Amino acid sequence: MSFIRKIKNGKYTYLAEVENRWVNGKVVQKHIRYVGKELNGKRILSGSIANTDVTGVKIWAPLIVLNKLAKQINLSEFLGDCGDYLLSMVYAHCLDPKSVNKMEDWFVRTDLHNILRISDVSEEKLYNSLDSIDERNFNVIQKKIFRSVIDVYNLQPKGYFFDVTNVYFYGVECPIAKKGHNKEKSHHPQVQIGLAVTKEEGIPIFHKTFDGNIFDARTLQDFLVEFHDLNIEDVTIVWDRGVTSENNISDAQKAGFEVICGLAIKQNVKKKVDEILNKKVDFMQLKNRVRLKNTVLYCIQQKYYYGSVRGQLVLCFNEEKARINKEKRIDQINKAQALLLQRKPISEGVKRFFNKDFTVNETAIREAQQYDGCSVIFSTKNLVIAEIVKAYFEKDKVEKAFRSMKSVLGLKPIKHWLEERVKSHVFICYLSYLLISLLETKLKKTEITAISALDKLSTAYKVCLKNKKTKNEFEKIVTLTKEQEKIMKAVDKNILKPSV
Repeated sequence: MSFIRKIKNGKYTYLAEVENRWVNGKVVQKHIRYVGKELNGKRILSGSIANTDVTGVKIWAPLIVLNKLAKQINLSEFLGDCGDYLLSMVYAHCLDPKSVNKMEDWFVRTDLHNILRISDVSEEKLYNSLDSIDERNFNVIQKKIFRSVIDVYNLQPKGYFFDVTNVYFYGVECPIAKKGHNKEKSHHPQVQIGLAVTKEEGIPIFHKTFDGNIFDARTLQDFLVEFHDLNIEDVTIVWDRGVTSENNISDAQKAGFEVICGLAIKQNVKKKVDEILNKKVDFMQLKNRVRLKNTVLYCIQQKYYYGSVRGQLVLCFNEEKARINKEKRIDQINKAQALLLQRKPISEGVKRFFNKDFTVNETAIREAQQYDGCSVIFSTKNLVIAEIVKAYFEKDKVEKAFRSMKSVLGLKPIKHWLEERVKSHVFICYLSYLLISLLETKLKKTEITAISALDKLSTAYKVCLKNKKTKNEFEKIVTLTKEQEKIMKAVDKNILKPSV
């Protein structure tokens, strides 16, 4: 077997590839080739560029960044013996979700064999890695990860956003893929995913996968236990009206949390809203104006009991949304009227706006318009109106998290059929979003989004070279742009320095 021998000659140290051979009963070193020389502890390989071929171009910079983020919170360690294999899938989801189906080919095009402690990947190894984690240790892993994030990023979360989304499923074999309620009114099998993120940073705290027919409000019960176990005090949980129930609010309070949530305009809430609207209250006053990032609301606050729970009810009016809803409804009615005249069917949603003789029912239209632009918030904590409104409408952080997991990170549609692998797939997407949100936090001062940053880094390749004459192999990083350097140093100022 050959090896590199250092040969001192004056002030220089030369490098040569040599091989030990037995000659007449003695070990003799045979010179194979001159490799280069050593200067200040660094190897300088010999070879002319004219005789050098490019043998490969590897995805490098975005992987270095993602791996640095993972290392900073000890992510591989928390994931166990298969941690690096799982991370290879997490990184693939962050950079190119489609590549997950062809992980072996994608891995070869990356520098992951140098970055992670694995030389290659295979379908068998990846499936074994997915099977190494299950729902029994998901909870423990997620708590360890979040505690590490709190420590490394010096977080002091005072609020959580919680929401539930559905993800459609390919196939019907999986026992948790069931038909259930969804906003799209689809009848495809689905699974439900609950997710909680920090209020300020949007960093994920915890997730759980549920059967597709579980009602949104029931999913919160599991999360309350997990929140409580994190031992974070003075926390307000914010969720949408689909999760709201008297029991959920009451249970959250018993667990020590305040609640800000949406209320559907029906039953007793509808009576209260009607009471306010019938007083002909002028919403459009300066004292009622609350400015949000992308819109303006006019709000009225009153004390209110939601069942037996005491709190504050806030009725919000969005003038722009009311106008858009009104015009959209009129367009739908006009289109439906034209179809009726042609004796063609119309959608169920607009039938109530027509009489039996196909004339327009003006009373039904007025009733529908009554709540255009209106939304209702309930808070168990006595806060000024602007704090309640901003806290609730800022919950788009968790909605953005879902959008990112679904559209950017390849969460949907789910193609596994074993229950545990479905949950492991969701977990991989969750970890991908975790790294994206951490990168977003690191880049906060640069005004560059995490997804944009990874895209900008995608051209920072590692180039593999080989000299045809000397057989020396080289690796060279392409020259980084100033913006690429800025992104990488925002993650870690020493990221570009060679490791000792």
